[in-house]
Amino acid sequence: MIAIAVILLLTAAMIQGLIVFWRNIVGWIKKAVKKIKEALGLMVDGTRTFILQTAQGLKNRSKYYYKNQATREWEEVVYTKSVEESEVPPEILAKVRKTMAGTEVSTTEELKLAIGA
Repeated sequence: MIAIAVILLLTAAMIQGLIVFWRNIVGWIKKAVKKIKEALGLMVDGTRTFILQTAQGLKNRSKYYYKNQATREWEEVVYTKSVEESEVPPEILAKVRKTMAGTEVSTTEELKLAIGA
């Protein structure tokens, strides 16, 4: 009985940690979109998010896509932010550890699920 209570408590704590992590990422993306609009006068048409392991630690990378009005070609703006390993959800951290350093691991689908939840 006590074991079940402990497991439920740990599960609740892990879920709360995931929620906080994604809220931070969503807030960061919103700020970046706003800055892109202000600084470059661009309307962002799409976003992709990634996490990667570097020699300096984990990095969250967001890529913003827009259509250049003059050339009519798609262009990309990339922002990178350091994140603590403890802030990364365990399932994403496991994906990162399976890849070579510097490889981008997409977190876009997880972010969509977190936003939709």
